[in-house]
Amino acid sequence: MSEMKNKYIGYRLFYSLSIILLLSIIFSCETVQHSAAANTDEQDGFAIAHGPYLQLLTENSVVIVWHTNHNCVSTVEYGVDRLDQTAIQSHHGLIDNDSTSQQIRITGLQPGTTYKYRIISQEFKGYTQQHLVTFGETVASDEFSFTTLDRKKDDYSFCVVSDIHERAEHLQELFKLVHWPNTDFIVYNGDMVNDFMTLEQPFHGFLDVSVQKFAKTKQFVYVRGNHDVRGRFARNLADFFPTQEGCAYYSFDHGPVHFIVLDSGEDKIDSHEYYNGLVDFQRYREEQAEWVKQDLESEKARSALYKIVISHIPPLDRDRFMYQHLRSTLEKPLNDAGVDLWLSGHTHKFARLDPTPGTAYTLIIGATDTVTQVDVSKNNLNISVIRRGGELLDSLTLTSK
Repeated sequence: MSEMKNKYIGYRLFYSLSIILLLSIIFSCETVQHSAAANTDEQDGFAIAHGPYLQLLTENSVVIVWHTNHNCVSTVEYGVDRLDQTAIQSHHGLIDNDSTSQQIRITGLQPGTTYKYRIISQEFKGYTQQHLVTFGETVASDEFSFTTLDRKKDDYSFCVVSDIHERAEHLQELFKLVHWPNTDFIVYNGDMVNDFMTLEQPFHGFLDVSVQKFAKTKQFVYVRGNHDVRGRFARNLADFFPTQEGCAYYSFDHGPVHFIVLDSGEDKIDSHEYYNGLVDFQRYREEQAEWVKQDLESEKARSALYKIVISHIPPLDRDRFMYQHLRSTLEKPLNDAGVDLWLSGHTHKFARLDPTPGTAYTLIIGATDTVTQVDVSKNNLNISVIRRGGELLDSLTLTSK
């Protein structure tokens, strides 16, 4: 009996140690993977790994984002004629020193004004004693520039792509369809990554080629898609794409247009087994609906000649839960406000739905291989949908109501 008891204890000890070892391996893998996006071997020299790129550009502010390979303290030098002003990254009075994601918001800018800037980061090596810290080397970028938005601007263009799913080479082909001199910004309308499982996906999938082509000097408007909010690192999206006052839905104004960016969330009911009880998008869309009503009452919305809505998932009249919930929560206030144009993706197929009785807006759904170009003027919105290779799929003109 004693021998059997000893064997039982031995088996339990073996299984316990095995479980501890397995959890240790998993934890180690998670830690290595989480730091892989920026932290390289400690022997590597300190460097700017990705960026910079512009986010949340308005008439009087911008967020400049970049990523380093080690933790650091960062600043941006900027100005109109010379780099005579400095912005820092801090929260609640503490200057950030514990992240490889650098996001510096510059405020107090003037509408329609071109500013020069450069980014500077100094490696932070840590605390040696309570009041003693160690810094490493300092790196700085070249000088770049950006131009703030302007509600008084008469005409400009913007372009929309969606559902790239980390195909960077494909995105580069679509860039060839953009007339860059007249294009003030690009809209990335969701599903730019495939289920966010590693921190390298945004860089390899679309960010690096965007920075190389335009994102240092022109912003892209990032709209969350259903695949962007899936996976291990979906909750780290804000490290790459900062939000407006903590919300991934917001509005902005440029020229005669009031833009409303929506976060349409997931494409199934929250209780679907696929989500393992970890999503709350039904309440989130209802929250957005209340915000939309308030936003449409703003002076900027009421005075705009055009209102354009951008969401990854379209408000289609189909039986699937997602479409029905999107329409029941968000379509009515937008429709009542006389929205002119709704731009979406998600279906991977191009479609155009013209207004029907009781519907105010035209709906354009971009395909995986199209660029939707919108030429804005006070007189009209000229919309062209161009397929990779240059084929014009559709065009239309909308006038103000």
